[in-house]
Amino acid sequence: MSDSKLETSRERILKAATAIAVEDGPKQLTLDNVAKKCGMSKGGLIHHFPNKDALLTEMLACMMKTMNSDMEHVRDQHSDVLTITTMMRSRKLSHEKLLLQEAKVLLVAAIENPDLLAPMCHMMTTKKDAIFSEPHTDKSLLLWLAADGLSFQELLGVSPFDENERSTLRNKLIDMAVALEDDQGE
Repeated sequence: MSDSKLETSRERILKAATAIAVEDGPKQLTLDNVAKKCGMSKGGLIHHFPNKDALLTEMLACMMKTMNSDMEHVRDQHSDVLTITTMMRSRKLSHEKLLLQEAKVLLVAAIENPDLLAPMCHMMTTKKDAIFSEPHTDKSLLLWLAADGLSFQELLGVSPFDENERSTLRNKLIDMAVALEDDQGE
């Protein structure tokens, strides 16, 4: 089988798995359901992902790749000095490109095998370390936690804010981060 066909099958599997997590909920993310959703046999699916952990690992890797790509895009477009400003801008970009509901894979991984979240934890620790090495640490941490809280409410489906209100709040968080950029002397 050619590399392009293998990649196409893997992408189809990942798309089906994400759709199940989003549309049907994390409990429904099983290899049987993924195989049915993407129209392949369970054996065919297992050829690409031998178990659910392997599937979740790849889903998380794709999510992190998108997040890192968004960070790089923002760095290329802006001359932000503080990590938090880049984080706030890239978070907004990610929200515009992806449905936050796709992040339900984090919930599945946390329930199924929390060890799968180690790369995500490492990425978060790296961001924390960067923030701690810069001015305005306390304000930057509060902005980060506010953005995460907004996203977490949305992820759980308990947000009292509609999408327009969440977008406005994300823009305000960006404005607050930019204000920290402008206030380097404090």
